Amino acid sequence: MRKKEEEPTAIPDKYSEDLKKDPFYTQLCSLLGIRYPIIQGALGGIGGPDLVAAVSNAGGLGVLATWELSLDHLQKAIHRTRELTSRPFAVNIMPVSPQFTRSRSELMVKEGIKIVTTGRGDPREPIVHFLTAQGIKVLGVVPTVRHALRLEEEGVDALVASGCEAGGHVGHVGTMPLIPQVVDAVKVPVIAAGGIIDARGFMAAISLGACGVQLGTRFVATEESGASPEEKQRILEAVDEDNVVTEILTGKPTRVLSSPQLDKLLQSMKDGLPLDEARSRVMELRKKRRRKELGYISVASGQGAGLIHGIVPAKNVIHEIVSEAEILYRHLNPFSLR
Repeated sequence: MRKKEEEPTAIPDKYSEDLKKDPFYTQLCSLLGIRYPIIQGALGGIGGPDLVAAVSNAGGLGVLATWELSLDHLQKAIHRTRELTSRPFAVNIMPVSPQFTRSRSELMVKEGIKIVTTGRGDPREPIVHFLTAQGIKVLGVVPTVRHALRLEEEGVDALVASGCEAGGHVGHVGTMPLIPQVVDAVKVPVIAAGGIIDARGFMAAISLGACGVQLGTRFVATEESGASPEEKQRILEAVDEDNVVTEILTGKPTRVLSSPQLDKLLQSMKDGLPLDEARSRVMELRKKRRRKELGYISVASGQGAGLIHGIVPAKNVIHEIVSEAEILYRHLNPFSLR
């Protein structure tokens, strides 16, 4: 495993040393050079430069997704993000194929990206050492202790342990049991993800031993998100039982909100619709989404969507979590913040 002897990323000069006195200034903040230990999950097709920059400008870590972006479009998205923020942000590499993974990793080096997150717990290619050898901080997203141990051995700087309550690609272990088991199993910092929406989830994650949280669904329902108005409204209307996990969308278990289109497609498959034809229909519905037409098939969403009641700026999400967490902290430990 790569030795962790390097100095952590320096905190930007604009941040006062007083930030280190914040009750939620954790080792993740020091490692990444951010104010608050809150990371925006990679949101393919939704998490563009506007959202990434908004999260970073608010003190968190915005994450630019590579999913559905050509190399040229990804490079332009990186440049645009840098125009919108001077603060740290990351780029996520989804392991679509070995060639995809390698080409995006090489672009990260070329563009001088400082932080990379990897998806699905398995980069498929030996990119972790390739990236860390260039001084890039790598955060691996994992669904199990087994994946966490392997990525730690490969040399990641931190791990995002993502429970099955999360939206998008999911594993089988819940957030509450997963986080402390990963924390106990590894030596690198652990970030919690999966069903975390507000200050209560944030405090629970910290209590479980995590040094920060990653939020996806909550940032979909923000003003800067690239989701359509219909998709955002669907999240606002969601209740606790509206999620469904299916492999029809990507070939991997994916948690999304149900929709008339998806429900009809899943029923057709039960009635004998061939898998190839079902996937063809999925592609047609995705094309409609790109054309901003109604009839989208799904919205990737975690089980906490029912806690979201408004579309707000991304900075509000971060500031509300931190301010409300401080109130909870005082309530749980009335003498600690005096």
